[in-house]
Amino acid sequence: MIVNLNGTAYQATVSANGGWTITVPAGDVVKLADSQYVLTVTGNDAAGNTVRESHKIAVNTTPPVVMINTISGDDVLNSAEVAANQTISGRVVNAETGQTVNVSLNGNDYTTTLGADGNWTLNVSSADLSALINGYLTVTARVTNKAGNQGHDSRQIAIDAGLPELGINTVASDDIINAIELGQALIISGTSTDLAHGSIVTVNVNGKDYVASVVVDGTWSTGIPINDVATFPAGPLVITVAASDTSGNPVNSIHHVVVDLAPVAISIDAVSGDNVLNALEKGHDLVLSGLTQNVEPGQTVTVVVGSHSYQTTIGLGNRWTVTIPSADLNGLNDGVNSISVSVNNIAGNTASAAQEVRVDTSAPIITINTLAGDDILSAIDAAQTLTISGTTVGAEAGQIVTVSLNGTDYTTTVAANGNWTLSVDATDLAALAEGNAVITATVSDKAGNPVSSMHNLLVDTVAPAITISTVAGDDVINSTEHAQSHIISGTTTDAVVGDAIVVVINGHTYNTTVNADGTWSVGVPASVISALPDSSVTITATVTDKAGNSSSASHNVLVNTAAPTLTIATLAGDDIINATEKGLSLTINGSSIDVAAGLTVTVSLNGKTYTTIVGDDGSWTLNVPAADVVKLGEANYTVSASVADAIGNTTSTTHKVLVNTAATQVIINTVGGDDILNADEVEIDQTLSGRVVNAEAGQSVTVSLGGKIIPAPLMATALGRSISRQQI
Repeated sequence: MIVNLNGTAYQATVSANGGWTITVPAGDVVKLADSQYVLTVTGNDAAGNTVRESHKIAVNTTPPVVMINTISGDDVLNSAEVAANQTISGRVVNAETGQTVNVSLNGNDYTTTLGADGNWTLNVSSADLSALINGYLTVTARVTNKAGNQGHDSRQIAIDAGLPELGINTVASDDIINAIELGQALIISGTSTDLAHGSIVTVNVNGKDYVASVVVDGTWSTGIPINDVATFPAGPLVITVAASDTSGNPVNSIHHVVVDLAPVAISIDAVSGDNVLNALEKGHDLVLSGLTQNVEPGQTVTVVVGSHSYQTTIGLGNRWTVTIPSADLNGLNDGVNSISVSVNNIAGNTASAAQEVRVDTSAPIITINTLAGDDILSAIDAAQTLTISGTTVGAEAGQIVTVSLNGTDYTTTVAANGNWTLSVDATDLAALAEGNAVITATVSDKAGNPVSSMHNLLVDTVAPAITISTVAGDDVINSTEHAQSHIISGTTTDAVVGDAIVVVINGHTYNTTVNADGTWSVGVPASVISALPDSSVTITATVTDKAGNSSSASHNVLVNTAAPTLTIATLAGDDIINATEKGLSLTINGSSIDVAAGLTVTVSLNGKTYTTIVGDDGSWTLNVPAADVVKLGEANYTVSASVADAIGNTTSTTHKVLVNTAATQVIINTVGGDDILNADEVEIDQTLSGRVVNAEAGQSVTVSLGGKIIPAPLMATALGRSISRQQI
């Protein structure tokens, strides 16, 4: 049979009973490291058939590490401690839970089991302790792990029965030698009882002996040079002291210290999240915090902020926290300030850290530029996108600007030059109510200092209304008014004092403004009015409010300067008032053109005025009373008549009338020279002639001859008429 283990083959022979055995030399066994191994066995029977088998074995040569804790606090049992039950405990590494711990003390064996945490403990009764003799005894603890490896530890204790005693004082103030102390000389000192003055005390540290001498008060001390201290390994360090009294009774004592060189670290969390303290944060209590490494809970952390120092302790998770009152923060100036922290662990190792914090309590400045050109949103402005812009000072590029308008927030960022701009679309503008709208712009600098600015925007999208009042009293300019200046006036609605009004008439433009009561007026000079043609003239007036909203009105005025026509008919049938007619009333009448029925005609005669009205056909008539006619003297009179049409154009006319009441005398000249017509004269045409007194030239003269009427004209000075022979 071939046996293979850890790469080495061994040969065995099968015995008669089928068994086999080999011996692995100690030299090969010692080569086996702690691990799992597979042992294989291979063989052939007489027929040549092969058989193979394997088996796992474990190599575990690591013995348990057994530690016995200090007994009774100092490994010395005095009389009081001997009279009471005592606990012996310790710790075991590399042994399984439940393994038996065997403890031997003064020939007595005690057992206990190993706990899950590796600790063990047992009680020794006062009865057993009382049997102990004074002097030094050894306590031994043994443990065997499941692999069969055994470990043990021994601890010497003293039974106080008047033996001399040695005590070792706390080393390095806390029995911990830290990194700083490792670079310094170390004093080991202690006390003694029942040791004579001058007794030698041997101090062993790290395998090296140092000598001390007991002084009068029983104390002793020795120094360990820097170079020796520097060689101390990190971890537990046992200091052993030994002496003998004058009788030669030995005494020794041990003292445990720890060389703790673990690096200590402390850090400061970002202050206020960004290591920047703004005005708001500076006005409130500030919580500082941080983390430590290799520092025990409860250790003191010193925090220095400005000229103030604060202390706190390490809490759970190796964290620390402290609150700085806002009153203390007021002492920090704008700019870079330093916060420092420091801490010591129990070993005395020190760590510190510093954090720069920038204090920035100066708020930036933000402004809003004029909106829509005049801070007034007109209907035209509201129908398009509105640009809102402004400037900042002290706000970094990229900082967000929030603009609030009508409950809606809009955002943009600060440009490199400090300016900012954004747009509000017409849809949002349409939701604005008439009146004052407040726009708020807010920005914060990187330190978190906020600032806001407000700007008023007058929303005025309703155009004012304008009217033009009646011109010239009746919206008609007659011939008289055509030669005069005129006031064009009107009223407005939803306009305010000072809003601009532009009036245009016949190509001429006039500017005015709205009065406090909403009225307006402009004067148009006579030169412009007189240039207006006879026709309908349109006057336009446009009002524009301060928002730029405008509306117009037009008004038509008729220019009519054509005078009507007025005539006076023949008076008294022949424009002569004779003696008969002078005793009667006189009818004066006439006609008119372009004069409306019912208008008044005024007639003047001999200094007296008479009125009548125009009839539907344009004619008019009136009677001068006989009492007025009789007052007329023998003369020519002018009758004047005047009338004004409906628009005020006037016209007048005159007519002559003669008053002649003297009787007419007719004189017939001699006919035929002798008023006798002879035969010859009868045969020829004859001329009849005469004179008329008080008759006008052209008046008709009727000549009756033999009962026959013969008309004859009245000449300027006489009358004449030829009569034919046949008539004669």
